[in-house]
Amino acid sequence: MPTVASVMLLTGCDDQIMEWFTPEGHGTVTKAELPLQVKEVLANYDNIKDYASQYMPNTVIGLGIGGAIYASDDARHQLADNNFQMITWGNAMKHDAMMSNSGTLNTASLDTYLDAMPAGMKLYGHNFFWHTQQNQTYLRSLIVPSVEIIQDASENVENIVANSDFEAGNTSGWGAWSSAGCKQEISDKGEGFESDYAIRLYNPAAGANYSAQAFYKLPAVTYEEGETYVLSFYVMGDHIDTQFQAQLQNRNTYSAKKYLGSPINKAGEWTYYEHEFEMTADIINSAFDHITFDFGAATGYVWIDNVKFGKKKTGPTNYAENGSFENGTNGWTFNNPGAGVEVVELDDAIDGSHALKLTAKDDSKNYWDLQITTAGMPTFPGEKVRIAFFIKSSQVGKGRVSYPSGDEITNQWPWVNWTGKQSSWTESFETSTSWTEINYVMQNMSHDFKDGATTWHFCIDLGTEPGVTYYVDDVRVTLLSEEGESTSSKQKAAPRRVQMKYTPKTAEEKDAILTDAMESWISSMADYLNGKGITPYGYDVINEAIADGSNKVRGVDNVFGGNDTEPVETESDITLNWDNGHFYWGYYVKDYGVKAFQFARKYFPNTKLFINDYNLETSPGKLAALIDWVKSIDAANGTPIVDGIGTQMHIAINPTDNADDNATIIANLKEKVDAQFKTLAATGKLVRVTELDVDMCGYEDGERSPIKSPSAAQYKCQADVYRMIFESYKANVPAAQQSGITIWSLTDQADEHEYWLEGGQPNLFDANNLRKWAYKGVCDGIAGEDLGLKYGGEDYKAFYEKQNVSDTVK
Repeated sequence: MPTVASVMLLTGCDDQIMEWFTPEGHGTVTKAELPLQVKEVLANYDNIKDYASQYMPNTVIGLGIGGAIYASDDARHQLADNNFQMITWGNAMKHDAMMSNSGTLNTASLDTYLDAMPAGMKLYGHNFFWHTQQNQTYLRSLIVPSVEIIQDASENVENIVANSDFEAGNTSGWGAWSSAGCKQEISDKGEGFESDYAIRLYNPAAGANYSAQAFYKLPAVTYEEGETYVLSFYVMGDHIDTQFQAQLQNRNTYSAKKYLGSPINKAGEWTYYEHEFEMTADIINSAFDHITFDFGAATGYVWIDNVKFGKKKTGPTNYAENGSFENGTNGWTFNNPGAGVEVVELDDAIDGSHALKLTAKDDSKNYWDLQITTAGMPTFPGEKVRIAFFIKSSQVGKGRVSYPSGDEITNQWPWVNWTGKQSSWTESFETSTSWTEINYVMQNMSHDFKDGATTWHFCIDLGTEPGVTYYVDDVRVTLLSEEGESTSSKQKAAPRRVQMKYTPKTAEEKDAILTDAMESWISSMADYLNGKGITPYGYDVINEAIADGSNKVRGVDNVFGGNDTEPVETESDITLNWDNGHFYWGYYVKDYGVKAFQFARKYFPNTKLFINDYNLETSPGKLAALIDWVKSIDAANGTPIVDGIGTQMHIAINPTDNADDNATIIANLKEKVDAQFKTLAATGKLVRVTELDVDMCGYEDGERSPIKSPSAAQYKCQADVYRMIFESYKANVPAAQQSGITIWSLTDQADEHEYWLEGGQPNLFDANNLRKWAYKGVCDGIAGEDLGLKYGGEDYKAFYEKQNVSDTVK
């Protein structure tokens, strides 16, 4: 081509128009032969998906994007639709986004995103199982110990049996008789029901049930006709006695009007009986004066313990364990004991004779510097719950109630009308040398139980005032539905206390429960998507399973990541020791990998199922470990079940303005990329690049430092990397195994990089939605050639007409 000179003529109407002429001595040049600048060439390029259809017809070129951006920003929505064949939602289909605390799907947001997709746009599911972005609250709730509320009979009855628990080590007040000569004695120490002692009876010969009797002389009291009375006790035999019974007996006439059958149905186990009945005139007129137990129908030993009898107490149940502190500090946890926490006797104790004494350190300043926490309590969805207690201090003090876990209560640090007499809600309450009652209803103070939470706790925080001593007593947690009309604790009957019986789940039970949760999660998503008429092209069934460094499966054999460590389990709780949102399925579910793919295949039979991980191009050991695990999943299933392997390929480069330096960067990277694709291809599986981006950055002290204003040379290097990856993919992965490539994020706008590659420019479009050098690199990589070579002459006009190219392209 002859050398061409040009002159830019400035006109009054448009300074963008160039006029060309032929200098003297040169031949004629046609318009088609006129060269264009790169930006003018790029303006003529077709949309990415048009090149994909032409040059990679059996693959799918996708885009990873935030659903909210796609659905709300019309310009980016259209840009995505014009250029890509498939959408992967960045977070919208992950477990924590979809799964509620009750185990049902939250579909509102995803409905919006899916409804915004045009006809023909494919969907890629991301993802089912990961070690992060899981609804940890829900999953933990499935495996924590089950809790049973046990009503303490002594709190349920105005007990008139003086020696009811035998803990004095004698049977004072009790007697026994039998026709064959029975024996009555205090048991050996440790034989009582969860205590030291019980009364032990022995019958040498079987007869009628009344042929052997143990009895207790009741005090002279006036019984109230029409009221409810309770007789409760524990009984155990070394034999079965289906005729064992209790009665209210007149031992002068040996008659009774109230018999209470209480069979011993299993030898060697304690059985609890709690008999409620109406006190009738007939019973009162029998002049009963003893509680009598008939144990003569069988031969052997019988133990009886915790015998309570009297009028039934009214009032709500108190779900706060040991709120009176009469059992020491049982049930309470001291997160920060300050200068000391102990139970002491007080003459003016509110409930019983004891209270909890707490003293702040001399340098105490934060609420949590002196903090105690209740035992776990069951949640009460739909109920209003009252928290109340009495508190006083050695001088003016200050405190608050907080909630230790954001997984349990909707507001961890509520402002409250603490006494019900304040003019406004405050962060804290004041204390004085006189008892003050803190008394409020949670739900009236804008906090409640989170959906799916099964247990909860609260803290009393008293650390802001240094050196102050506090006394706490009569801690109550009650339901308004059980209280009746009065709200003052001094105007209603005392709450009845309960105990929580916790039953930890076995490893086998946890495995089974979480396996069911895995299936439910996948089947629910299948039902939801089927209902919308959508069959995903592909799905990341498991994401990022291989741990960095160890190259082992996360969760298995105590392999975790970051600061996560092995969970700690107690009789009443599980502390996962995993960051918020983290959940390692492999820790609890044996062979979770194969189960995940089996469930996915069952409910998504027409979807390509992938396993996906990162740094596979830079870590051959991690890649090998992932492939080995895939082989083990296929082997455990009996036939291949994993359709494909996804490599994320979040690429970081640090280009310069030196072309040779940049060529070296690309050559070194290409060697690793080629090797990765060849290794993946050797598996025979589909190969997909699932999250491709190219970040321009350096690293200072291990911290990423993005290049803020890249030069034209740096942008071109980024484009060349994109092109190299597409070309390597096509060259090293057989066509039949090519699933395609997904670009991760659409533009360099800040809201697309708030949590990922912040401050960077890793994408194909700039912050104004205009094409960058990288756009050309992707298109040329798809085509396997420089598509710009066919443009020239008047094609330059497209740049000025379409205005679709970034000013970074120079």
